[in-house]
Amino acid sequence: MTALLLARYRESDDDALGVPGIALDPATAVGDPIAAATDWYAAGVRRVKLDRPVDLGAASDPASLVWTMVLLRELTSWSVAVDWELAVGPDTAELWQRLNHLCPPRALPGHPEEAEVLARWRETYYLCKCAYRHGPGFVEVRDRRAGPLSRFVIDDPAYLSTMDALLPGTRAADLPAGILDAFVTEGLAGQAGELAWWLPYRIRRWPWPSMIV
Repeated sequence: MTALLLARYRESDDDALGVPGIALDPATAVGDPIAAATDWYAAGVRRVKLDRPVDLGAASDPASLVWTMVLLRELTSWSVAVDWELAVGPDTAELWQRLNHLCPPRALPGHPEEAEVLARWRETYYLCKCAYRHGPGFVEVRDRRAGPLSRFVIDDPAYLSTMDALLPGTRAADLPAGILDAFVTEGLAGQAGELAWWLPYRIRRWPWPSMIV
């Protein structure tokens, strides 16, 4: 994969970025994206800027795309603001609707209705829009990306193990086809080339009373 270069900051507010000590050393995004997001949050990172757009087009490198989407998911889970762009093509212009639980991008190059979609994404974004939590022997997913709440309870061991494999991103061929198809149909997994990954992020803390989320 082609590694990203990421600028990192201790604050998320635009007005604070130029204050001495707010900018941290940039990082090259390689290795485990889940561990990277966890370590950066623990080190005080509260904003990350990607050095190039995330490209959903057919010419994109699947490994780079999946790695980056896992990183974005984990950073959003930790409430770290992300400064990024999402490049789309004619066949991927509507995929933003499955990604609108992530921190809204700065731009949507290639989208025919870029301004309208960006405004809608920003106006409707909030933490835990599509998130999951673990219970004893089950996982609950709460999904409001389309507006109304969709709630999924996953307790079948085969589905739980497939979800675990999807979290860091994995080869689709290594997963039970029927289970992966079910996750993709419900918008809980994404695919890029021969790879697949899990879309909802983990709830770290409830931003509001739990029944509201």
